Amino acid sequence: MNNTKAYLNYVEQSGMTATPGELLLMLWNAEIKNIKIAVLNIKSGNLSEAHEKLIRAQDIVDELILSLDDRYEISKNLTNLYTFIKNELVLANLKKDSERLEAILPLVTEMRDTWEQANKISRMK
Repeated sequence: MNNTKAYLNYVEQSGMTATPGELLLMLWNAEIKNIKIAVLNIKSGNLSEAHEKLIRAQDIVDELILSLDDRYEISKNLTNLYTFIKNELVLANLKKDSERLEAILPLVTEMRDTWEQANKISRMK
């Protein structure tokens, strides 16, 4: 029990002291984790747990959309991309379609990797 409490304190502190770039990476990592767990749960027939993970994944995409700054042209492109990802998550959840999730996982992973690279570059400046 003490280990759980210590871990939760660590996670809370990490979020409170993280840079915006690190927070984005945390969101993308959570997104990937939720999608992977949902795939496993769909395949094993645990549909209620898959539903929970996909709702969390959708909420993360909503946060990513809200984090965009509309003053930049790229934000419009990212909004479209994030909306596509969210729509796929919704459809996969409605149909409990693990293949649809597996199809978007490379895109989500690429987005995480891109933000990770951008975060590294911004820290070097």
